[in-house]
Amino acid sequence: MFEILPESTETTIGFKISGEITAADYDTLLPKLDEAIAAHGKINLLVLVEDFDFKGFDAAKKDFQFGTHQYRQVEKAAFVSDKKWMERMVKIMDPFTRRVEEKTFDPDQIEEAWAWALAQD
Repeated sequence: MFEILPESTETTIGFKISGEITAADYDTLLPKLDEAIAAHGKINLLVLVEDFDFKGFDAAKKDFQFGTHQYRQVEKAAFVSDKKWMERMVKIMDPFTRRVEEKTFDPDQIEEAWAWALAQD
């Protein structure tokens, strides 16, 4: 599931990923991102990653759509996780997400992650 974090602002959306991720979860999250993109053009993200699992092909398809549509309007993305694979995934995906400034943080660096995501260049 996706949970919008209360620290979110109009231009920096934070959300937690945990548990089973379904296509319906994307149907809830993506309109919020679309609304912020429509109002501001570009947005920043903070993604707090816990243990999760995609539930079904439709969820994976929605994730791909997110990556090819909304994620193209992201300037900065902070990924907060204690999972080492997250840091590796961000590095592996770099050739495909070069327009997005991405950075990973450990869970004990959540305040630093928010400060980085909220900072305007």
